[in-house]
Amino acid sequence: MTPEFPDGADLPPDELSRRELGELLGAAGAALSLAGCIHSPTETILPYAHHPGPITPGLPLFYATSMVLDGYATGLLVRSREGRPIKIEGNPEHPASLGAAGVFEQASILELYDSRRMRGLRRRDQPAGWNDLRRRFGVREGAPERADRGAGLAFLLEPTSSPLRRRLLERIALRFPESSVYAHAPTAGYGSRVAARAALGAALVPQHDFRDALRVLAVGSDFTASGPFHLRHARHFASTRRVSTPRDTMSRLYAVESVPTPTGSLADERLRARPSELALVLAAVAHELGAGSEALEAAADRLSPRQRELAAVAARDLDRHRGRGVVIAGEALDPAAHALAAWLNQRLDNVGSTVWYTEPALHLEGSPAQDLARLAREIDAGAVDTLVIAGGNPVYTAPSDVPFGELLERVEETICLAPYENETSTRCRWAIAAAHYLESWGDARAYDGTVSLVQPLIAPLCGGRTADELLAVFAGEESHDAHAMLRDLWLGGGDDGAGTRGERGGDRFWERALQAGLIEGTTLTRSAPVASLDAAVRLLEERLREREPPGLEIALRSDPTVHDGSFAGNRWLQELPDPVTKLTWGNAVLLSPRTASELAVGNGSMVEVETAGRAVRGPVFVLPGHADGALTLHLGHGRVAPFEPAAAFGFDAYALRPTAAPWVVPGATLRALAAGEMSARERRHHALASTQQHWRLEGRDLVLRQTLEELRARPDLAAAHRGPLPSFYGWEPDPSAAAHARDQWAMTIDLSVCTGCNACVIACQAENNIQVVGKEGVRKGREMHWIRIDRYLTGPPEEPVAVHQPMLCQHCERAPCEYVCPVFATTHSADGLNEMTYNRCVGTRFCSNNCPYKVRRFNWFDYSHGHDDTAALVWNPEVTVRERGVMEKCTYCVQRIRGAQIQARLEGDRPIADGEVVPACAQACPSRAIVFGSLTDPASEVSRSRQNPRLYSVLHELGTEPRTRYLVRLTHPHPELARPDARRPADAESTPR
Repeated sequence: MTPEFPDGADLPPDELSRRELGELLGAAGAALSLAGCIHSPTETILPYAHHPGPITPGLPLFYATSMVLDGYATGLLVRSREGRPIKIEGNPEHPASLGAAGVFEQASILELYDSRRMRGLRRRDQPAGWNDLRRRFGVREGAPERADRGAGLAFLLEPTSSPLRRRLLERIALRFPESSVYAHAPTAGYGSRVAARAALGAALVPQHDFRDALRVLAVGSDFTASGPFHLRHARHFASTRRVSTPRDTMSRLYAVESVPTPTGSLADERLRARPSELALVLAAVAHELGAGSEALEAAADRLSPRQRELAAVAARDLDRHRGRGVVIAGEALDPAAHALAAWLNQRLDNVGSTVWYTEPALHLEGSPAQDLARLAREIDAGAVDTLVIAGGNPVYTAPSDVPFGELLERVEETICLAPYENETSTRCRWAIAAAHYLESWGDARAYDGTVSLVQPLIAPLCGGRTADELLAVFAGEESHDAHAMLRDLWLGGGDDGAGTRGERGGDRFWERALQAGLIEGTTLTRSAPVASLDAAVRLLEERLREREPPGLEIALRSDPTVHDGSFAGNRWLQELPDPVTKLTWGNAVLLSPRTASELAVGNGSMVEVETAGRAVRGPVFVLPGHADGALTLHLGHGRVAPFEPAAAFGFDAYALRPTAAPWVVPGATLRALAAGEMSARERRHHALASTQQHWRLEGRDLVLRQTLEELRARPDLAAAHRGPLPSFYGWEPDPSAAAHARDQWAMTIDLSVCTGCNACVIACQAENNIQVVGKEGVRKGREMHWIRIDRYLTGPPEEPVAVHQPMLCQHCERAPCEYVCPVFATTHSADGLNEMTYNRCVGTRFCSNNCPYKVRRFNWFDYSHGHDDTAALVWNPEVTVRERGVMEKCTYCVQRIRGAQIQARLEGDRPIADGEVVPACAQACPSRAIVFGSLTDPASEVSRSRQNPRLYSVLHELGTEPRTRYLVRLTHPHPELARPDARRPADAESTPR
């Protein structure tokens, strides 16, 4: 086990001297001579003494539960085999997922079986028991309550939407009326709530419905790839982008952002702007729509001609589609931007149609950053003697001007609930292992208010407890069982936190709710308040009065793979390429090409970024499409705690984050570091590991792009990239070979709605037991992902056009890999699959050399070696765990295909229905860009996609006849906007390959 990688899988075999090799060969000879005397130990197989009811060995069970992130719930379905959860999918009935699952939800199962999790409970350095905590802080017979009525008792929680937790906090307030509750979530935005109080008169949150939105203006908002409702938003937005015939209509997306995002890559018109200019773009749109104000005009005057042009065109376009548009501002934007977005939606008649408002689902009174600063002041004043930290890692995520770690040691009694030993738990006197959500009972609300239930699939593996169980101790509850408290809330007449009573129908209601994973009828009430333009202008005037210091702007953002650092120890997510930069195992200082040129730095240059006397060091990554004069730093990396071996990569951007400016920090400077200024650790840990240049295809065109107008004028653009070709081999496939196969499997991927979010990559990894190789393995091009998301940029580096293309095994009818394998390890099935027989492969890699798509992976080392018994529980038993020295690739999830075929035969040899077989990638995809099915069924979705005029085959001229095909990337740009030449490459790093 190494600090670089928790499993040590990226370590090559030790180098041997000639003497050591001779000694090993001699020992091997002796072992062979004694082999006949050695017997394997006898093992006894124990059958079930009592059959465990619903469990049928070999058949999976599915349970509904929910995962809570940043306080909001996402409904999930979890597949369980013989009592152990192995795969997470989206719950089709839940409004937040609609059957899709994001990278955090899917990868979270890896943490359930992480042997590094905290175990049990300790007091200082000594093990303790749960009853010790209860006796110390709970209700004790004959013991008086606190004489100060809880004045020195404080609770620091993550923002929560849980009705059960709200009930417990109310009971704590009754028992300790002088106690205090604080909230801290490093990535929670607060600008929308401040704006709502000012512009709408109440702390409301906007809800957006993209199903009927024909025009969308997204300013600083990555709504399809981040946020509590992004899975739903991606699904609904994609439904307005599907074009099957030239006569179909298509929505139009305007995106304004400082750093390229997955949502921005879908934009028909994308505009870059510095973080401080994003609110000004909204002001310019409001000014174009007739809002008379000197502040709005002054804000528009600060923009460039290109920015003002887009604001004017977008304003007219939105006005022509009144009631059918959406204006959405990102959570990291300031209150002025959110107030302007609220007024624009009202002015455009979107409120009540595509936009409405609800009360916030989160129980969060103040800004998370300000809450933590207020708690720090209370501790510094000696007003806190007992602090309960129920979740989060505030010592690591605290603002740079809040020395929370030092202050924590002044508190007499500190209690920390955490899944791992982290920066906070090691400073607390009591440390309690947090239960994984798949081990827990609880509830939480989705973004729209729908109450979602959290139910366990397995008993706590490490003796963990939930935040509700910890709070119950201080609430004086006689029972600390989370299931009993939850059931009592919803069945025993308790208040659910929304003003309704808990009595809802007894056991029958409870069983139905657990089966669905949610409680029906709990969505928050919609409202359509009138937004005040005067309030929005006042907030904007405050912004304009602020003096901008000279220097660079820093945009701080949550990381798309490790979030706020909560997933820093998750090896799947650490090795998952960033959707835009393709970086793995760490973060970087993102710059535009122009800014990098002005500062004389390039990719991999080590730099120091300084602001307000605080500095961090990290490598540069030059990103086309990034705003000039700004830097982007992702949070969540650079952990230094020794218990987080995967966290040593990257740098800690929290060190530059002040309380007053949690998202945009002005006045920064950047300087390149000389070689002598860097330590050996910095050179080693900050080396970039990007997959962008791996698996090059020698400049061949793989992506076809077309506008909607071009499709209508020339619908046959893709015709030359599909259809029969003269055979190089001089023979045609024998149709009788597949005559007995009822189905012919195929896949179609729509590039117009693919965001590059990586949900399919993690789904494939979890389903097919794909191993990680570590940072050095990635740097050598040895990553094992069966699906890669190629990112292509064309156009000038200032305003490039981005396309994401999932590339996996194409399952060619004339597969070049099959002709060169000397041992027939790769063969063709009767139903059209390119099969891979692992125990026949001898690792010649001829197939990989002959594959024009470069989609085969060779496991150079035994990457599965080193997993303990607990970590191995995450593996799918239906898929072989490959050992060293074999080639592997996408199989279209053949185990799912064969399982459906077996079930169909058991049910009278019936045909397999369309949609009955769904590969893991297609099942997880939020935008449903991937469709799969049988070509022999003319009514199947994949058969219908083959009639789309946008259909084409990658490298069609080679005559491989792939079963995986694509739909041309289609955009809908505005005809009035002049745009730079989009045909020339953006840069050498991003050119289509």
